[in-house]
Amino acid sequence: MLFGEARITVRKLAEKLVSGVLKTMGTGVEPPCSGGNRTIWNAVVKDVLLELGHNLGYEHIYPWLLDLVWWSTSTQSLILVVESEMDKHVNSIEEDFQKLPVFKCPVKLLIFSTDGDAVKRMAENYLQMFTQHVKDEEYLLVGFTASGPRCFLFKVPDDG
Repeated sequence: MLFGEARITVRKLAEKLVSGVLKTMGTGVEPPCSGGNRTIWNAVVKDVLLELGHNLGYEHIYPWLLDLVWWSTSTQSLILVVESEMDKHVNSIEEDFQKLPVFKCPVKLLIFSTDGDAVKRMAENYLQMFTQHVKDEEYLLVGFTASGPRCFLFKVPDDG
């Protein structure tokens, strides 16, 4: 891929993120879309991503224009960009999602807590309108929803 490779597949990233968040939150804790505390959920998501990034050897993991980025100093490249929006309204989530495509890196991650199908449709529609894709960029959407975790993957098939 033009922007380098992440040291983890998006499927494994989704698995480790979801399992880490659910393990930390424990059983019986409601996600934000069902009344759970957005601040706590966001903090746990960030902590899990920080630990995962450090375990993968990324030297710099910090908020920079987005909620979180993974930066590799050895390759001087951006590996992962993250936006986490736990609002119930898809419009609020869309505002955050629209930031992701402008960053040139192999993996873009959106974390949310609302209707998964609505967020998936929003992302599909926006990505179809966006004209500056690079082949093989991957978008991972991870939702902590009322019915349980939902994950969606979009891989850009061609430039443009």
